[in-house]
Amino acid sequence: MIQIKFSMRPYIKGSTGQVGIKVRWNQSKSEVSFFTNVWAEPDKWDADLLRAKKGTTHYVRDMKFTYLEINEAIAEYRQEIEGVFDKCAIKNSVPTVDELKTMVNYALGRVDAQATHPIAVQRKKTFKEMIDLFLEECGKEKNWDDQAKEKYTQAFQHITKANPKIRPDKITLEHMYKLRDWYIKNEYRNRTINKQVTMLKGFLKWLNTREGYEVPTTVLNFETNLKVLPKTVTFLHYDELLHFAHFQFEKDESGRLSRARDFWCFMAFTSLRVSDLKRLRAIHIHDGRIDMYAKKTGEHLTIPLTEEAQRILAKYKGEQSADDYVFDIQSPQKLNDAVKDAAKAAGIDRTITEVYYIGTERREESSMFCDIISNHDARRTFVSCSLAMGIPAETVMKCTGHKSYNTMKPYIETATETAALEMEKWNKNQYRSKIINLLDEADEDFLKSLLRDIQEKLAETA
Repeated sequence: MIQIKFSMRPYIKGSTGQVGIKVRWNQSKSEVSFFTNVWAEPDKWDADLLRAKKGTTHYVRDMKFTYLEINEAIAEYRQEIEGVFDKCAIKNSVPTVDELKTMVNYALGRVDAQATHPIAVQRKKTFKEMIDLFLEECGKEKNWDDQAKEKYTQAFQHITKANPKIRPDKITLEHMYKLRDWYIKNEYRNRTINKQVTMLKGFLKWLNTREGYEVPTTVLNFETNLKVLPKTVTFLHYDELLHFAHFQFEKDESGRLSRARDFWCFMAFTSLRVSDLKRLRAIHIHDGRIDMYAKKTGEHLTIPLTEEAQRILAKYKGEQSADDYVFDIQSPQKLNDAVKDAAKAAGIDRTITEVYYIGTERREESSMFCDIISNHDARRTFVSCSLAMGIPAETVMKCTGHKSYNTMKPYIETATETAALEMEKWNKNQYRSKIINLLDEADEDFLKSLLRDIQEKLAETA
């Protein structure tokens, strides 16, 4: 392996402002300049560090470039130029001017992928190509549905919007910070930013296992350090649920509102997801319970049917769809829209206030429940009301299909009802304690008389 001495010097081209990199090698006998696709203003250029001054924004030829974009472009070219010299050194050859131009431009994707060049360099896949491969491999392995793939695709689109020139083998910590700042600038909530970054890091960890791709540890360990508040869990209280379930709509000739309300309430009385409600057939219902496998997780669900759930089933008996589904649901989105209208008509107008952060800015947003109610709120309603009534978490989990208490935790809201029931124990114990103290001082005849009175009152209420 030979040593090739070379030098690189970034500079601004004449009066145009285009950033170039002059390369000299072979004892300065060979020289070539590469011109990047970024421009800089001379008075914002650091002549000592040979890069754009920190914090500057450059306006050249009706174009705008930040100092980060300019310096990243310089770093990218430098890296590819060094890579070409390393490859040549291994092969004990010194590149000519044309060879260096061809190989660097090829590595940067500035020439046709089929172009020939003196030293064979395996073309690395583009960001999109690696994403498609990731979705194909992991999709099969983890059995992702189209919705899951769409979420990943959206996350990948974000990073390419934040940095259109990003390459899968050149991701740096600076790219991650730039992505975070892009999210904040585009008004994404911190919770969403963290979720999207986590998905991206999953891709990068997979990418790190591929030959020829090495993702820096600092990137894999990147944290946004953004403040996130607990999410406001939306659900109906038990009295609200019963009000909604039995509300009589005055103007509902087509039955759209009552049907949407009934389907939603059936989910609230059974914990079914809308994907499972949509595929519920008569064969899934027997011996007073629903027995089926969840579409999303594959978990076996065994759900006893309450009287309210049975009432809704009886109402739609004989109205199965052409495919023998119990409920004829056009689409989850149409059901979601109709439920909002039904909730509004029924007066489900409790105010829901959510506090969240975008970057370091604290924001607050209030809405009426009828405006934000969704299909999934029915499942949250089942969990919250069940726990509020004292049903053990283990029993609730058998109905919902959750594998552990932690996975069910996001659905739990210890709000008015649950807290009131728990705090009532303080009152009961307080009264018990006072009664016991008084009884200790009472004689036998008084206790016998008191016992008879209590038995009579209990008999009256039975």
